[in-house]
Amino acid sequence: MTCDVCETIIDIYSAGFEEWDEEILGEVSTVLNSNCPHAESLRRAANFDRPITDFPNELLAIKKEGKQTGVRLGLAHLTPEDDIIFDNVSTTYMDLVSPRDSIDHPGQGILPDPKWIDLDIVRGWFSACKNSHQSQCGEPPWLKGVEPADPEWFIDVVDDCIVSPPGRGVDYVALSYTWGLGRNLKNTKATLDELRQPGALRVPKFAGQLPETIRNTIDIVRLLGERYLWVDALCIIQDDPASLGRNLNQMQLIYANSTFCVMAATGCGAEFGLRGLKGLSPERDLEMRIYDLADGNKLMAKPLSQDPTAGTKYSYHQRGWTFQEWLFSRRHLVFNHGPLLWQCQCSRWQETFKINPEADAQWSRLSRTKESALDPSPSIWDFMSMASTFNTKALTMQEDAPRAFAGIQAMLHRVHPGGLLYGLSEFFFEISLAWASLYSNIQRRQGSNAANTLQDGLPSWSWLGWEGDVNFPKDAEFQVMQPWNYHEQKVGFREPVTEWFTMATPDSTSRRRVRSEWHKYKTSFTEIASPQLPHGWKKQEYNRQHHPHDFYPPGGEPKNVFSHELNPQNGFKYPVPVLNWADTPSLSDQTQYLGCETSRAHLVVSKTTLIRAEDYERRIHFMEGNSTILSITMPDVASVEEIMDEKKRSSTLELVAFARGWSTWLGHDVERIDDEGSAGKIRIPGMDPRGCYFVLWVERRGVVSYRLASGEVLASWWEDNRDKQLAQVVLG
Repeated sequence: MTCDVCETIIDIYSAGFEEWDEEILGEVSTVLNSNCPHAESLRRAANFDRPITDFPNELLAIKKEGKQTGVRLGLAHLTPEDDIIFDNVSTTYMDLVSPRDSIDHPGQGILPDPKWIDLDIVRGWFSACKNSHQSQCGEPPWLKGVEPADPEWFIDVVDDCIVSPPGRGVDYVALSYTWGLGRNLKNTKATLDELRQPGALRVPKFAGQLPETIRNTIDIVRLLGERYLWVDALCIIQDDPASLGRNLNQMQLIYANSTFCVMAATGCGAEFGLRGLKGLSPERDLEMRIYDLADGNKLMAKPLSQDPTAGTKYSYHQRGWTFQEWLFSRRHLVFNHGPLLWQCQCSRWQETFKINPEADAQWSRLSRTKESALDPSPSIWDFMSMASTFNTKALTMQEDAPRAFAGIQAMLHRVHPGGLLYGLSEFFFEISLAWASLYSNIQRRQGSNAANTLQDGLPSWSWLGWEGDVNFPKDAEFQVMQPWNYHEQKVGFREPVTEWFTMATPDSTSRRRVRSEWHKYKTSFTEIASPQLPHGWKKQEYNRQHHPHDFYPPGGEPKNVFSHELNPQNGFKYPVPVLNWADTPSLSDQTQYLGCETSRAHLVVSKTTLIRAEDYERRIHFMEGNSTILSITMPDVASVEEIMDEKKRSSTLELVAFARGWSTWLGHDVERIDDEGSAGKIRIPGMDPRGCYFVLWVERRGVVSYRLASGEVLASWWEDNRDKQLAQVVLG
């Protein structure tokens, strides 16, 4: 090696994956004042808040962090003990490129062809995964024992036509992509027979309508030695409601059972194609930042985003339909704006880096969202992240939200007894009904057919009827929890105050009872001495010494704590049924109206004082005297400002109750002086629970009421002010 700086850089890549290492390269001016190629390379690679030449007298250092393959430059100083302290660290991670003819070189980076993809790399990934990951990727825990998918049609990539499956459990590849706005080929009742003829997809009548993404995927699947491909546009009869319904409800199984899934994550629609397939598609433009060192060595900047799901609102990863396809596929072959990527349950490989077994566990994040949402012991809190992530995705047709979520909902039927109704757990129905949006604005979804809002599939009472980030309450009467930070509030659900029914129309005589059963299990295990525990649960006497920081709801600490053998680290106040994951669930009919008989009250806004909750700009407290009697979470900041406008304070809120419990949002408030010296009132947060009713603020239009917001009412106020007669409520 002819350069000490380059030798130091290369040596740091010899550190193990888990190890940290830091080395001084020299003063910036000295390092950059050199005839070696590193001088210009480091000048370009150093990504600080100012040009590196602004720091001529600083020490330039290089840093390799634990569980990282790349290194970063930094500006540093030395302590009297010669420890390196970094004052400024570049944001650019760099890999050392491995020369093709070297065996002992510490570099792990690979320089791919920037124009064309080497399909031999893909064959190697697929083979390595099948041979080394069979137990984890062949049948991951969330798929173990689950029935295979039952697709109706495949594309035969050899005969270029649509075929029925040659047998149950046949291997196939799936395609996940965005349709875009083009008038592309779709399978219909009128075209099915023609598309089943061998060579049909090469006939000009159909070939001209076949978008490039599907054509390129057909070619890839054939070149990789697979025969069958599933693509929604061609493998679902698009004008057959029965076919659509069957396939939407098993979408999660179709993708989960595919051998691997091609993710077309570039472009704005199906016409863009999979770039970089020599002889099949246009060349790609793979941007690589290369930095030369001495003796022909090279550094390569990692892609700016290592997250394959990053993108703009209208990119693949921001679309509602593709969310469940990405979520449930076991193996991903990802065509995105950077290097080609393979991601499975065990590994994350890309064409710019050698397979590194040590890094696999660190990089593989495919199953974490599923593991939380599909935890065997049902809890609406566990699938909140999945629901909220889905609900921030873009949909061209807003009324597609329930259909785009149908596959996820079908999988959640394996966790929640009674299944889900428009995204709400029937078992925990009243608790689910208290969903809100504390941290961001949400807005009502509007169907494209304004004339048919009675059957648009977008109920106001479901979070699926709204667009944006949503939160479910964490019920402190169910889960054992430590106190949240000082500003967090808590709620506890103790009993429903009504029984809900669901029906297809507001005046339907045929209705089904919503199967809410949490209260039955709660009372059984808190009021009965020794009922038989559901399978897999164990009971322990609550020991305060083991839970010194727990939050205790009204009534004090629990007598017992329950845990399930499949998730022993989580404690609960009462056990609930845990379903057999392998059992095929019976899916609930999705009817968009709710009905009940419950108590109702009216609150005149002008008779109260309104303040915003501390740290929650969408939460409003309605006060009488020095006490908060109603606290609600509004859908957006604009609606908060509207109701707080003095000119619009004459409105009356109609509130309907659905559960009773307690909340720390309510009760007495203390005086608070803001930064400008104005006095106001603020609820003492976190640790002062008051009895309450959980309510919906609704707006009536004829016989149907529509949810506007949710919150809690002080129990004493409700019991003094509710209507004398129970109200018949229909929610739409």
